[in-house]
Amino acid sequence: MMKKIFYFITFFFIILFIIIKYNFLNISEIIFQNLPIKSKVIVRTLKKNDNNFWSITNNLFNDYNEKFIPETQQINLKVKRKKLIFNESFEIDKPKIEFIVKKKDSQMTHFFSYFFDDTDNQLVISDYIGNIYFFDKKKLFSNTDEIILNKKKTNLQLDKVLDILIVDNYLYVSHGNLKENSCYNWNISRALISGEELEFDNIYSSKECSVQNFYQPYGGRIQKFSINDENGLLITIGQNNPIKVKDNSIIGKILFIGFDNKEPKIISSGHRNTQGLWTDGTTILSTEHGPRGGDEINNIKINKNYGWPEASYGEPYGPKNTEPKFAKDHFNFGYQEPIFTFLKAIGISELIKLPNSFSNFWQNNFLVSSLWGHSLFRIKLDKKFEKLIFYEKIYIGQRIRDIMYLKEENAILVALEEKGEIGIITKN
Repeated sequence: MMKKIFYFITFFFIILFIIIKYNFLNISEIIFQNLPIKSKVIVRTLKKNDNNFWSITNNLFNDYNEKFIPETQQINLKVKRKKLIFNESFEIDKPKIEFIVKKKDSQMTHFFSYFFDDTDNQLVISDYIGNIYFFDKKKLFSNTDEIILNKKKTNLQLDKVLDILIVDNYLYVSHGNLKENSCYNWNISRALISGEELEFDNIYSSKECSVQNFYQPYGGRIQKFSINDENGLLITIGQNNPIKVKDNSIIGKILFIGFDNKEPKIISSGHRNTQGLWTDGTTILSTEHGPRGGDEINNIKINKNYGWPEASYGEPYGPKNTEPKFAKDHFNFGYQEPIFTFLKAIGISELIKLPNSFSNFWQNNFLVSSLWGHSLFRIKLDKKFEKLIFYEKIYIGQRIRDIMYLKEENAILVALEEKGEIGIITKN
């Protein structure tokens, strides 16, 4: 009996191996698309190195003095994750949840993308399809493993959220609206935070739109700013193709939208997909998705051009070219050089400045979050914000869409979009 079972199992695995090896009925693709995202990364790595399998073990030996949480190079951190229970309309089996199209037949993986900010004792969250939630920040530090989010009633009409920001008790939502033929424009709506319902008014809606995938934000980050005593918001506008646009186009720009005079003013140009934005009222820093291997940190100067689509240290996705597609110099072509470029793209996202009170070891530091890098990057810049002095990679293990600091709690929050979790990082 045991011999028959052995023969049956052996025969089964031989048949399974042949089916997968020769991809009968497209079975390899079916299996691959149902794997967890990190398993997909492993399979891709094995496939890329199938002619030299043991080369994939090199990374086990080439990182001297690498630290993993709870350790970092100078302090220990504690990371606690809580599952967010979103409204049922925001589920990964819905068609309007973020996914990555890998092939023309729309094979995809899914993520819970969301953004946050805080006001008084409340944390405010907007999911990618525009549901807005408020909850007491004490829940972040409770003993429960999940937080049930109760959706606020709003009149907000949108297709995808790009960022949120709270200024003077107003909630501002940056969002994309579908105009036609996958062409999304950029919008800012605001509501006074008062009562059980949020009544939004639109304060900006761009006439221009660009063809985009639903799942991918192209710009839309917002920050409070002032120009000549006029208060308003900065907003980033992405450009998802390598075609040069007119100088008066908003595409590929950072704009200033005044609260009173809502006519957009162009701050800077030559941006591909600015996903992070920080300002202290004088200095403006941004993070930008480049093409493959060209993610940037930039110091934004008014009326300067940052090179896209003519200069980039990255190259197009796909097979490697024999000659560069983009100029490998910014300055000599009349463009602003980035402060720093990640030649191995990290899927750069938001950046924040940490107060020195977080740790005596972390002084004048910024944190940069990443998507495909699954990490935070602690960085320090010189006093002119023109030179990167150092960076430290802190591996978190999930895509990080948004990041913020809670002053009273002395805690860092990260929006973990693979599992719809919120990460709470404190000193250990």
